[in-house]
Amino acid sequence: MSSPEPDLSETSRILHKKAEEDATAVREFAGNPEIGDSIIGFHAQQAVEKWLKAVTAASGVRHSGIHDIDRLFEIVERIGVEIPLDRDRLAVLTQYAVPLRYDELLDAESLDRDVLVALVDEVAAWVAVQIGVGE
Repeated sequence: MSSPEPDLSETSRILHKKAEEDATAVREFAGNPEIGDSIIGFHAQQAVEKWLKAVTAASGVRHSGIHDIDRLFEIVERIGVEIPLDRDRLAVLTQYAVPLRYDELLDAESLDRDVLVALVDEVAAWVAVQIGVGE
């Protein structure tokens, strides 16, 4: 007998917490030149992916198997949530997703880490409003 799945509001809360952990890694790693862009990009992608999934879960929709940020934006928009974020700049982070494609990372431009941290912070603030959690 399997255990029941957590309700979607609990799923949203957990995803938000996990996204915050990835965002903290981005913020902490950004100033360290010893940590590669691929690591920072991975955590940024993970934070944004989890935050978007938290928004969908808070709206009663589950999409656990999707790692493509642009597709997640489409789902969020489809459920009627307006997204005042730079979708194109965020969608680029998908190249750092799991499963990532190493050949794409070899061709990736260097990350502007300060811009990335600001973008992650912008997504964090927007999601907090969407799902009703304090900063």
